[in-house]
Amino acid sequence: MIKKLSLILLLTLPTIMFGQLSKSLEEMKADKNVEYKKYEPLLFKATEYIFDNPVNTQSKEFISATQIVGFWMNKDTGMGIPTFGNFFTSLTNKNKQQFLYTVAMINYGLNQKIKHNRILTCKKIDGQKYSEQEDVREVQLGGAKILLEYIGNKNNNVPVNSQTKKYIKAYKKGKLDKMFFK
Repeated sequence: MIKKLSLILLLTLPTIMFGQLSKSLEEMKADKNVEYKKYEPLLFKATEYIFDNPVNTQSKEFISATQIVGFWMNKDTGMGIPTFGNFFTSLTNKNKQQFLYTVAMINYGLNQKIKHNRILTCKKIDGQKYSEQEDVREVQLGGAKILLEYIGNKNNNVPVNSQTKKYIKAYKKGKLDKMFFK
């Protein structure tokens, strides 16, 4: 009996937790005065959903999660997304790797804000080189680790090119930091 209950919970929990993304997306789109602060938890939930599930372009929830993230990508959220560098350019957008990396950086930044009360703004600071700012480097590396963990799992349906495989190998060996900021 307990095993059956555990199995039922294991199978239904993702649906219960994330089954509302489609509905929440429609509510957000219908909101005439969309305010980021109100939808920040939804954006975080959408990024979590993406990295908790394989890429499935047939899944209504997966599509909704990517649309929620896409909606906020070009809006002022108070946090910049540092999409540049050797790692970013090694990714191919043909396989949506650059998009997933951007989602991973958003996820990392929101995780730090929501769970650790740390705000990593990634905004240009006068007198500092943007690419060398501490918050920019942390978000890029943190996002890269999330992405590499995700695409390193073949079950997640993300094709990996030879350049990205080098980063996965460095990540698994604990040497990503050195390779990342060469």
